[in-house]
Amino acid sequence: MVAVALVHSTVLMRERLPEKPPAWLLRGERTFAYPHKEWRKPRVWCLAFFTDGHARYEQRKIIGVGSAFPGRRSGTYERALIARDFTALSLPLPLVELEGAMAASRQYLRDDGRLSPVAGNNLLAAVRGLRPELHESLDVLENSLGVNAPTGEVGERLSLEKDAVGTLLEAFGADRDPLEAWQPPLGGDDHRSRSVPFLQGLPALRQIEDQQIVHDYLRFPGMEGEDAVQVGWRIYRRNSQSGHRLFVYNANRTQAETVMGVDMIYVNEYARSVATVQYKRLRQSGPNWVYWHDDTGERELNRMEAVDDACSAEAELPQEGRQNFWIPGDPRLVATPSMVKLCRTVPFMMNSASLIPGMYLTREHFRELLQGPESEGPSGGTRINEASVPRYLNNTTFTTLLRDGWIGTRGTSWDYVIDLIRKSLSAGGPGSVVVGMHRSEVSPGNRRVN
Repeated sequence: MVAVALVHSTVLMRERLPEKPPAWLLRGERTFAYPHKEWRKPRVWCLAFFTDGHARYEQRKIIGVGSAFPGRRSGTYERALIARDFTALSLPLPLVELEGAMAASRQYLRDDGRLSPVAGNNLLAAVRGLRPELHESLDVLENSLGVNAPTGEVGERLSLEKDAVGTLLEAFGADRDPLEAWQPPLGGDDHRSRSVPFLQGLPALRQIEDQQIVHDYLRFPGMEGEDAVQVGWRIYRRNSQSGHRLFVYNANRTQAETVMGVDMIYVNEYARSVATVQYKRLRQSGPNWVYWHDDTGERELNRMEAVDDACSAEAELPQEGRQNFWIPGDPRLVATPSMVKLCRTVPFMMNSASLIPGMYLTREHFRELLQGPESEGPSGGTRINEASVPRYLNNTTFTTLLRDGWIGTRGTSWDYVIDLIRKSLSAGGPGSVVVGMHRSEVSPGNRRVN
């Protein structure tokens, strides 16, 4: 069932909504400041009837249809409102003409925001009855907003990518609200659309046109950019005045049905720190949740071990052999980059900003569990039973330590890992990678280091 909302347009909305969106807004989304009022929850994309916003209800008219998503409060009296797919009515429709068809739900015509399910259905039916010429536009909107969440391997991969993007936002110190606005990317349910990155389904809340900035964020420090297939970029700030920027890159070059995991990479340029997370899926086995370790998992673990060993060797170089120096008094609780997140296989949830419950482990801890006495399966094979893991970092602890710079590389190992990241983002890299690059001129987290 599609959610239906009434949006009373501001002056700027009445001017801009009928205009054709700029070509660089791929989904045609535009964000407006809108008078704040709590909409009915949950906050989801709604099929919206836009009115002319007249102060007197008796003279208020519907001027267009489209879809809208209510953002969080952006000031004392305003909120952000994302609008797209706007179609103007050739002849405005007065709200009072809908009262008869709305029956007992007519009171909601004075409302603002998402209507109750019954009132929304009645309003949609009433408009269809009075304006048959809108049937095609309303059908398109209903189809785009009523699509079921992806399931199967596609849904599992999107769940992991969403979790990675949410973890980056959390570690960066920003709200995870943008995750709630996800919609299936344009292109329908064909084979190609199922393999696009999760980030491609998020609104383009911030677009960068300046070519120097584009050049800047397409490249990591000291290396040239390389074009990739099916790439999504978003740029986030903690708030409008913040000097902190998070550049999020989500690449998926492999069909979703063949992707086994997701790599998350967090780059903190100020601290010259990099942390990576390899997602491992727990699958239900009777009453238990179990991770089964196979040859592919062993190869991935060996690669992580090689990276950690190389970073440790860099840290042990004599002072004169260092290319860069870390700042004394800037320690790490974990000075190697490789982490593992064990998380349950859960359905992909649209309109949710929640992270997947899971267990963050260092690479050494993960290896220790695989070699433990409980790792042997009843019929052979190597496994980790969720209930047998005595200690781990949860989402809150991990993102806090990551945000404050207690986890990740330091010193010369930065250059080594950055080069590996570049390779992972090339055409020969893994199928699914989510990278967050935190840039700022002021220290993140609890630091007094100049």
